[in-house]
Amino acid sequence: MSILYCIISCIFQGISDVIAIFRVNDFKIQENKRIFIITTVCMSMLICVLYLIPNQFRIIYTIIINLVLMISLLKVSVKQGIFSCLIFIMLLSISEIIVSCFMSMFNFDSNLIVNNLFYNMIANIFISVGVIILLKINKVFTLIKVLNRWFNFNKISQYYAYLIILSIYILVAINGLMFESKQSFILNIMFLIVLIGLFIWIIINDINNNKLHEINQQMLNYVTKYEQIITEKGKANHEFKNQLMVIRGYAQMNKPDKLLEYIDGVVEDSKKTGSSYLISQLNNFPDGGIKGLLYYKLSLMDDFKIKYEINVEEGVKTKLDSLNTTMYNNITKILGVLLDNAIDACKQTRKKKIIIAVNKEKNNVVFNIYNTYKGKLDVSKIGTGYTTKGKNHGYGLRLVKDIVDSNKNLGVEKYLEKDYYVSKLIIKIPIKRKK
Repeated sequence: MSILYCIISCIFQGISDVIAIFRVNDFKIQENKRIFIITTVCMSMLICVLYLIPNQFRIIYTIIINLVLMISLLKVSVKQGIFSCLIFIMLLSISEIIVSCFMSMFNFDSNLIVNNLFYNMIANIFISVGVIILLKINKVFTLIKVLNRWFNFNKISQYYAYLIILSIYILVAINGLMFESKQSFILNIMFLIVLIGLFIWIIINDINNNKLHEINQQMLNYVTKYEQIITEKGKANHEFKNQLMVIRGYAQMNKPDKLLEYIDGVVEDSKKTGSSYLISQLNNFPDGGIKGLLYYKLSLMDDFKIKYEINVEEGVKTKLDSLNTTMYNNITKILGVLLDNAIDACKQTRKKKIIIAVNKEKNNVVFNIYNTYKGKLDVSKIGTGYTTKGKNHGYGLRLVKDIVDSNKNLGVEKYLEKDYYVSKLIIKIPIKRKK
């Protein structure tokens, strides 16, 4: 009977171990049933040896057998194998601590786990099931992906990962599976808190890295747009020189009709090249956020083959220059949302067109964003989180509403004008009082 308890315990541990390996390495069990069964059988057989190994060496043995099976059967790299071992040990430790906490709360005698194979089997089953449940939680799996990126792209964090394995090893070596005293209970709870704190730190760090990556990507887009304009400008200058030579030739031939016809053609062609006009309009904004944002959004419109026009009244730059950093950043956030929504709506239409008009109205600066749209719109609902893009969208509009509600100098209006949906951002420029 004791052998049966050991076999059942090893099978559950083997299954949870292999499921963790497959999940972490993004292997589909349904698509790799044969490999899953072979790996599970091998793992379960090797885990049986754990009963012959002292408790303080079991983690080392677990890492070795996991690493060997992953490299030999699943063809996983050594680096990815170490990461998988780290994740499994962390999940196993969390599951052990949770089970141990419950047993400690109910004053369960830990000696029964150590000395009685039946209770040892029950504890191992609960711990194995706990590992599987943790893997089924979406947030935990998302966190594993974050950890994977962190482990692969941050060398310092890899050393930190090895430190975590060492810490877990020391914890298990000192305390074993169960808590034999209140001090052990407190020690393990503190470890759990540190582990959670580590997860939070990694998430925050990853979010910051993603933001930095997004900023860098936007900067790359801005530079690309500038390069395109500069290239077009160079081509235009070269073409302009050629045109002057042709005009000079017609003038020498004394053929005014041909000369006028050619000049009319040059003027018509110049209307089709809007890069110079675009630069002149964007130069009416201060350097930085809004100008960079518009360059990026206009490049997106080019990618989606959306025709656009932009008209910026002179004097806008001076008024926007007088705003503080917080106000300017809020304006950039609002414009980002309004332009994204305009582009998304415009992509679905046949007549893809967006018009951006920026004017001075008394002491206000007003952004009017016109975009074509498809279907019927209920304007009264838009701005409360409602969107025509479907479920789980419209959060940008809620962000806009929150910013506007907290700032009396900003206002957003929306209305329909002929074939266009219009988003209007009103910026009240604070009047500086003379001292």
